[in-house]
Amino acid sequence: MHGPPEVPGDFWDHPSIAAACADRDMGALISAYRHHPQHLSRVTQDRMAAWLGISQAQLSRYESGENQIDRLDRLRHFALVLGVPGERLWFDRVVIPAQVGSSEKTGPPDVLAAPWEATSIARSVEETARSDLAISRRAALTGAAAVTVGSALVEPLQRWLHPLQNLSKWSSHSAISEEELAALQRVADGLRGWGGRGGYGLARKAVLGQLDELAERLQRAPAGPTTERAFFIGAELSKVAASMSFDAGLHNAAQRYYVLAVRMAKAGHNDGFAALCLAAMARQMFDLGRPEDGLELVQLGQYGTRRTGTPVLKALLLTREAWAYAQMGRTREFHQAVGMAQDSFAQREQGNEPRYLHSFDEAELEGVIGARCRDLAMHDPAQAVFAEQHIRRALQLRDPSKVRNRAFDVIGLARTKMVAGDPEAACGLINEVLPTAAKLSSGRVLRKLEDFAKEAARHRHIPAVQDTRDAIRAIRTA
Repeated sequence: MHGPPEVPGDFWDHPSIAAACADRDMGALISAYRHHPQHLSRVTQDRMAAWLGISQAQLSRYESGENQIDRLDRLRHFALVLGVPGERLWFDRVVIPAQVGSSEKTGPPDVLAAPWEATSIARSVEETARSDLAISRRAALTGAAAVTVGSALVEPLQRWLHPLQNLSKWSSHSAISEEELAALQRVADGLRGWGGRGGYGLARKAVLGQLDELAERLQRAPAGPTTERAFFIGAELSKVAASMSFDAGLHNAAQRYYVLAVRMAKAGHNDGFAALCLAAMARQMFDLGRPEDGLELVQLGQYGTRRTGTPVLKALLLTREAWAYAQMGRTREFHQAVGMAQDSFAQREQGNEPRYLHSFDEAELEGVIGARCRDLAMHDPAQAVFAEQHIRRALQLRDPSKVRNRAFDVIGLARTKMVAGDPEAACGLINEVLPTAAKLSSGRVLRKLEDFAKEAARHRHIPAVQDTRDAIRAIRTA
């Protein structure tokens, strides 16, 4: 009567539990828990509501799919109350106490606490890469929940605004030659192409291996222009490792490499790239439902490049600022930031933007704005029409070779149709993109499809919707 009973390990293997976890639907999981055949006595909605600290009416809306459970604090609380095993949880979040074990002592180094000077930065990169190369994917996934948030994340990163200490007496070893630097750049360019394909495995290990070798070399190199450029190459590799980790759902590892990318960009005297990495970290916070943290990271990037940022960099950062406002439902601030982003982007000059910003073209700008309008439509349905306009414009402009980006656009358009109350049209769009999604080894694409399936749950009585949700589940479990 006072809380959920102890349940055996095979309790969580029941098909209804597995289906709810596959759908990433906490409401369905709660319902499956209540109706589980192993209970000695019936678990009523009143009893479950008392356990969870909510009303019976609220629980009923959760179980029916009328209200979605998408707040991380709610997800964490319900998972803790019911004792859901860590491997069954689909959301990444602040550490849940039950999942913290002795592995903490042997985990990767704390990249946020390390000193901000070149030798320490290189050493931290080397230690982190070697640590991650040594652990298995299973171990990495076990630690995926331990993401740093709030002031513990933002305050250490504020140190990137200050100059590094003088490096003139750094090392007496030989400098990195132009030939060595060119070879490093060729390798980095080749590995960077893998970052957009997603996945884990060999591609990520190749990036980490190259990062490890470069960091070891940097610890022995004296200060100088080629060393600074080598640090920038290391920053690019760190960002690729972060993107791959993010795609695979390894948020802890992704955060580490984003932080290392910021630090290496600082050592390479490239504040613009550091700001880009902060924007990527902000996107991760948005994905984890932490818009306030994401906004603070964006503002750090904006402040650090307020005098040196190019029009495209400023536009990109403003779209990230708008992203935060969209998640918080702040319509006026959202449209103000979007307008400023469009104005800044219009001021760009061909040839004056760094190579690492070339992917943020007009199609990407339209796609990001459209997706964020869709986020805002969750709070204000009137924004759905703007979302569709921008996403369709993105699809017109998008290079056909950008297969993954186009998949994001189509899924975003489908989710917009769902918000606008047209589930059949939404499912038609998803069915168009499913063959492409099945061929892409991208965790992010799968997660976007799962988000669609969760949002479509309230229309599951429509045969087309249920068929589409089943097709998404089949791709995920293939």
